[in-house]
Amino acid sequence: EVQQPSSTDADATVKCNIVGEPDAVTQARQLIAKALAREVELKPGEIAETLNLGGAATAAVIGRGGSKIKELETAHKVSLNVNGDVCRIVGKEANVKAAKAAIQKIIEPILAAEEAQKQATLAAEAGDSAWQGYEIPPDEEGW
Repeated sequence: EVQQPSSTDADATVKCNIVGEPDAVTQARQLIAKALAREVELKPGEIAETLNLGGAATAAVIGRGGSKIKELETAHKVSLNVNGDVCRIVGKEANVKAAKAAIQKIIEPILAAEEAQKQATLAAEAGDSAWQGYEIPPDEEGW
């Protein structure tokens, strides 16, 4: 049995019967597992690199309905696989490098904003924020 989300039912389980010689069945199971994990076999002359995307940046790389990922794959002639916060880029070395640079250009401002927000929150919690007000001593109240 294979657990694979579909467009109609996210909890759908599909049963796949594999029949044949034991070695062939084992090989078929491995190939199916790789296909479901969206692993791509490297062809001669291809490389694979991974890039950590971070929380909010993942959605920006994927795009609405996968539009950004398709655009990046087409523009750079690579295969992209996003699994969680990790993006795997497969293709010829120059294309992979170009795609990686394009993805970093997308994610860097998002990650920088997340880090700035995190630092601001820590500063506010520590009482070091320039935006926090201060109490006016009782003898200085009024005009």
